[in-house]
Amino acid sequence: MRKRKVNLDQLIEEHEEYERRMAVAGEGEPDTESTPKNRIFLGTVDKYFKKLGVAAITLEAPLSIGDIVEIGTIDEAIRQRVKSMQIEREDVETAEAGSSVGIATKFPVEEGSEVFKILE
Repeated sequence: MRKRKVNLDQLIEEHEEYERRMAVAGEGEPDTESTPKNRIFLGTVDKYFKKLGVAAITLEAPLSIGDIVEIGTIDEAIRQRVKSMQIEREDVETAEAGSSVGIATKFPVEEGSEVFKILE
């Protein structure tokens, strides 16, 4: 097995930047001061269905199939493209603010995790 050299200063810098991006002002409230301008707060994970790999979210902004979302906590987050979305167990292409949707996630997520739409 070949060992890789790691630039520790760069790794620390990247981690600090990640922590700044994931910082929150208070419970359930995004920190708009440190939130990058390329994302929109969508809401929080209301429920996670482990067997289905689906996160239930009440949207605060519109969401569509093909959008990129970031779901996470201060400690860790996942970023993925929305490939399937349902309202009341019916497949939908788009959902408006106020809708309660289920989206499939690549990895398990925690209830209460913040959800952002990433603008390309």
